[in-house]
Amino acid sequence: MSWGIARRAFLALAFAGGLAFPAFAGIPGAVTQTPPARDQASAVVSGTFTATGQSASILAWGQVNIVVYGSGGPNGNWNATVRAERSFDGGTTWIVVGVGGSGVQASWNTPNQDVSVVYDEPEKGVLYRLNCVTYASGTINYRMSTTGGSTTHP
Repeated sequence: MSWGIARRAFLALAFAGGLAFPAFAGIPGAVTQTPPARDQASAVVSGTFTATGQSASILAWGQVNIVVYGSGGPNGNWNATVRAERSFDGGTTWIVVGVGGSGVQASWNTPNQDVSVVYDEPEKGVLYRLNCVTYASGTINYRMSTTGGSTTHP
């Protein structure tokens, strides 16, 4: 069998769901979240904060899109500290994401100020989540998504 034929057969099995891939360190390989209809992302985690807590995490490499916003329109009403975190060990240890190599942390606490950022993750197997570490008021909506190879992790 030629390499081209073998490669096409492998890809056909992979895309048909006929191959089981090993999980990254402690992350189940079969955990996925289907994005909403017409969404172009391959994985999406979305929800709200109305108290302190963490979002579900998303396993991503390549570009990771993060949006945090209050209810009630642009720059909606919210007052809290929300930070983006990532884990290199399957979710045991969480580290605040850096911004552009400057050492500044991805932590947002300006009341009523929407946030929309995109990060480039060069390493496979890294989990991202949002952590609402302080909460004062409002409903805080969030969405994390990627179009790279990814899955979500509870």
